[in-house]
Amino acid sequence: MSKTKVETFHRVATINSVIAISLFTCSLASTFAHAELPFENGASGSTISENGALNSDLNSALAEGIELDVGVTPELHALQQRWAKVNYTMTGDEQITAFTSLVSRANELVLSEPKNAGYWAWLGICQSTSAAAIGGTDALSLAKKAKASFEKSLKLDGDALEGVATFSLGTLYHKVPGWPLSFGSDKEAKKLLSKAVERHPFSIDTNFFFGEFLFNDGDSEDAKAYLLRAKQAPPRADRPIADKYRRIAIDELLVKIAKD
Repeated sequence: MSKTKVETFHRVATINSVIAISLFTCSLASTFAHAELPFENGASGSTISENGALNSDLNSALAEGIELDVGVTPELHALQQRWAKVNYTMTGDEQITAFTSLVSRANELVLSEPKNAGYWAWLGICQSTSAAAIGGTDALSLAKKAKASFEKSLKLDGDALEGVATFSLGTLYHKVPGWPLSFGSDKEAKKLLSKAVERHPFSIDTNFFFGEFLFNDGDSEDAKAYLLRAKQAPPRADRPIADKYRRIAIDELLVKIAKD
């Protein structure tokens, strides 16, 4: 191969890599950050201590006496609530700072109970959504860490928290670029997402993420069926913020399908 052809090849490869990273970041963001809302009155979350915010959510959970799902400790519930606020209502540097704190807190939970599958799964969720917020090559590094966290959770208990590690890892396989840039694979994604919905057929999350995958894969008819099933899932009293924005995401996809 001539020098000119080699240089052209490398330029094309570099451009494709940049495009792939950009698509990966946008794809993750579109999945996890539907209908973002600005802070009222221009308040900045950067002035609020993240540890204080997590402690506040923990105290609220304990005070309200909310019945938590099986496997969800008060500490994990506080993390889930804080994650929902960060993921759905923050943007920019404020969001990145908050996600960094969430990853640290999730790591603390894992260290406190290394055999807790739910903790490992939520460490992966914090890492993958942080990747979407950060973008660039750093995003791919965090995505690989998230993959390892999800795999650790699956080894401990694949059905923990309604299969959260299974459908989260499946979504990650679907969203990240494939070889040689990263580990993305729609084949692996479909295997994991279909397994999650088979094991947990009434979960809003398993049905949504499989429906989203099918829509992106061009199967709008089957996607609609799973999205409608997700919409019929009962509300989760302990996850009101996440439920609100998940249902918005469901409706957005159904509108897209109706326009096809």
